[in-house]
Amino acid sequence: MKLSPILVVLAVYLCGLSSTVADIVVHYTIDAGGSLGGPLNGLSARATFRTSSTSLTVLLENTSTGLPPAADVSDSLLVSLGINLPGVDIASGDAAIIGPGSIGLGQWSSRTAGDSVAEQWLWTNDFGGDLMESYRHVISTSNGQGGGTSHRFDGGDPHAVSGPFGGIAAAPSLLTVPPNRYAVSGSIEFTLTLTGPISEAQLAAAARAAIVEFGSDARYLTAPTPEPSASALLFIFCAVLRRVRRETRC
Repeated sequence: MKLSPILVVLAVYLCGLSSTVADIVVHYTIDAGGSLGGPLNGLSARATFRTSSTSLTVLLENTSTGLPPAADVSDSLLVSLGINLPGVDIASGDAAIIGPGSIGLGQWSSRTAGDSVAEQWLWTNDFGGDLMESYRHVISTSNGQGGGTSHRFDGGDPHAVSGPFGGIAAAPSLLTVPPNRYAVSGSIEFTLTLTGPISEAQLAAAARAAIVEFGSDARYLTAPTPEPSASALLFIFCAVLRRVRRETRC
């Protein structure tokens, strides 16, 4: 089996690129239940994951273009991410900051991108509450999780976390956050340290099987079943190329 020289050079270049750290982007658009009925009407979220050694960064975004008919302000907020990270736990939550191009709302109206909101977000390795009971690793602005130990991102008392306010509104916000409440319009970026390394393939599988929560048990969303991605096809192509090159040397 022979490959043209041009194709070989291109494949080697692309396969080299595939070994670099890449963002894992997952869209959550599938209705997974909750106490708030009615059609989703554009309710959605996106999470961007990146891992390097034992560091994990998650950019959590509210990408909603509409809301279920009976949704109030708190229901419109993205408040939790539940995930099952294989073979590792969260060792520490290092930062929770307003994401790029995002702004604070209500009491947080003076906060901008890069400012901390860690006092209203927590993490746990002891499973979530309600429809997140099967998800071991949870990032949330609600202290009503699975009953185990929770940790606030700024190291303070997790019982002082009072979500769903503190959550993430769409950008622009679809409903007005009262001046005596607080939220972020757009995204929040979380940085965590894990107890061990996790591969990009493992993280991608966990991210696609994760769940997000809006409001206080109002609505949960999961990701659609993925089609083969360009990166997956490139991985297969690189494997074939390596095999061809081994056979050529024999």
